[in-house]
Amino acid sequence: MFYALLAIILMTLDYRGRYVEKIRALGWRAVEPVVLAVEAPFALGRRLGEEMRTRHELMNDIAALERQRRQQSAELALLQELRNDNRELRALLEASRRLETTYRSAELMKIDLNPWSHRVVINRGSSDGLSTGQPVMDSLGVIGQVDELGLRTAQVILISDPDHALPVRVQRTGLRTVAYGSGRINRLRLTDLPMNVDLAPGDRLVTSGLGGAFPPGLPVAEVESVLRPAGEAFARAQARPLGRLDRARHVLVVDTPEPDVEAAPEPDAEEAPAGESATEATAAEPDGDDSGGEVRS
Repeated sequence: MFYALLAIILMTLDYRGRYVEKIRALGWRAVEPVVLAVEAPFALGRRLGEEMRTRHELMNDIAALERQRRQQSAELALLQELRNDNRELRALLEASRRLETTYRSAELMKIDLNPWSHRVVINRGSSDGLSTGQPVMDSLGVIGQVDELGLRTAQVILISDPDHALPVRVQRTGLRTVAYGSGRINRLRLTDLPMNVDLAPGDRLVTSGLGGAFPPGLPVAEVESVLRPAGEAFARAQARPLGRLDRARHVLVVDTPEPDVEAAPEPDAEEAPAGESATEATAAEPDGDDSGGEVRS
């Protein structure tokens, strides 16, 4: 009875004075730092997880934008040459067929830049639609072409390789020549040039389209020096590749489909005898008839 009476008195006092709520508030203030300290690692983990997800999404967006920028840079490099080609073709043929150039992005897996062999390996192969001889370029210019194919990888020979030769054209004058690899990553050789060749440092070299492997107009190199040695029959020149042969990580494989060649329709088996009969009938007409003496082909 004493404890029951004491409980009734305490409840009455608490109802009037709110003592328990005050004690609870003081207790919460005392344990609040402990609760925050315990919760801090979990809050930090959630924050880091959100930041990692946000960073991953941003990295994917940046990678997509970078691929789009490289493709657009390559297309812009071809724009001026395509305009010139269209103007020339329209003047000669009064019509032209446009070939759509597509690009496949690839990433370098292995680099071999010894003085005798400048080759790299990319992470695309025959299963991705690649074929031998396709040009490979970065956003600045041509760096090489597909040399050997695997199922998932491909070996690319760089234009600086001593065994590589690339038909080029001087963009300023239209002069066609061949650029040879020198074995140095930043140097191409132009040999057997006429002594009076119109070539100067700063001239830009683009692919000429001869040989069929490279489409015309791809940027290749910039002339650095022209040598005309006295007593020799030919001049020589050195050019600097525009592509980043030793620094490019992501590249583009150029795929230009060949135009469909429409075969001439073969004469039908039934029409041939009719044509022969008509010819024989024309030849059999009397020469005295002026109206039948004219033969049209």
